[in-house]
Amino acid sequence: MRDYLTVTNPEDNSVVGDLELQSAEDLEQIVDRAYTARKMWRDTPIHERAKILYKFSELIETKYKKELAELNSRELGKPITQSYEECQEAADIIRQTTERALHLYGEVMTESAPELENDLIYTKREPLGVIACITPFNFPLELTVHKAAPALIMGNTIIVKAPSSNPLATVKLGEILKEAGLPEDAAFFMGCKIGDYTEKVTRNPKIAAICLTGSTETGIAIARESADTLKTLLFELGGNDGMIVFDDADLDKVAEEMFAGRIYNNGQVCCATKRLIVHQSIKDALTDKLIEKLKTFKAGSALDPDALITTLVSEKAAKDVEEYINQTIAQGAKCVYGGKREGARIFPTVLTDVTKDMDIAQDMEIFGPVIPIIAFETEEEAIAIINNSKYGLSSGIMTKDLERAFRVSNSIESGATVLNGTGHYRHYDQAFGGFKYSGIGREGISSSIEEYSQVKSFILKGVLKR
Repeated sequence: MRDYLTVTNPEDNSVVGDLELQSAEDLEQIVDRAYTARKMWRDTPIHERAKILYKFSELIETKYKKELAELNSRELGKPITQSYEECQEAADIIRQTTERALHLYGEVMTESAPELENDLIYTKREPLGVIACITPFNFPLELTVHKAAPALIMGNTIIVKAPSSNPLATVKLGEILKEAGLPEDAAFFMGCKIGDYTEKVTRNPKIAAICLTGSTETGIAIARESADTLKTLLFELGGNDGMIVFDDADLDKVAEEMFAGRIYNNGQVCCATKRLIVHQSIKDALTDKLIEKLKTFKAGSALDPDALITTLVSEKAAKDVEEYINQTIAQGAKCVYGGKREGARIFPTVLTDVTKDMDIAQDMEIFGPVIPIIAFETEEEAIAIINNSKYGLSSGIMTKDLERAFRVSNSIESGATVLNGTGHYRHYDQAFGGFKYSGIGREGISSSIEEYSQVKSFILKGVLKR
């Protein structure tokens, strides 16, 4: 008896599609097949691997963009314009990752060691082996290819677990890869139960590495489960990112930035600005600006190109956000705008009177369009507030004082700091990742090639002897 998952649209619960789930026995066989195929794919010249990945990028960009974007919006609830953006980003990431891999060079050691000066030592990068990729629900296209493209171009085989709530667009990527010419068993894209995946994949000694974008709790559990087989781990995990707004900031610019920083994808962004840390003297003025801006955003269907406020990935996710809002109000915060839920839709919410000792100001990560405003008096206090979290993914600073911007950014404990902008920023090339409980390793074109490969030294002893 096979298990199937019925995927529904969070807006109206209409059926988007059905997906056959891989069983524990299937997963065991999939690992074996990927492990066997790894030698074939490793030995395929990189220029041949590149042709397939270039074709993969081209197919997404020219043939499947509309289908992928609409599928993504229907099963996730993401605004359709943002789904189109994600499709283009996925195509760009695949192409540019491939280009970098084609121009990745090894090193030659100098004759610096006494008695070894006649030896020639050079390095090259080789694949890790079979890589388990666990992709998240919020950017299923972009964050899948951020893993799959560097892994495949470097000669690894991959097993991709699609997000449980909205797996169809991710699984479609696997079909497009096959159409691009990827050999059988070099990549698997599928849905399955997380318990089966943990047992048959993460614990399996034939898996060389696990790359995950997900919650900190999931990352810790997977690290614990895989410890006995000493795998390479690449984790981009939770965040409760802050943005500090000083008293000289352009408030219109701050309000504009907060759309990308907190409202984009209905607030379901790992590096979203989840804490707005504002100088006391401008707190009220900025609150008014934010509310004025939020009133201009249209709520509607995910397929409406004018709608910016659609739904979260599920009604359960929206209920979780609603509960966090109510919990914060119970702790003393005041809801001055929004706070309403309709099914899976959460309307943008502004909370004031948030103090630095509240959960939302520290480690409560809300995955929805909620803006808590935390006041500060001094620069030192602002730094203390932003660093008072177990997370450290990204951050932002708004000020016209460049000297202060650099001084403060140097004190913030996060993997990236955006000056005069929200921390919701990710360049394709950026080595993206966090400090503290926000992850292990870095993901992006400037770093993923190295993360998904290992250095091998070749030593020609005595070859330079005259």
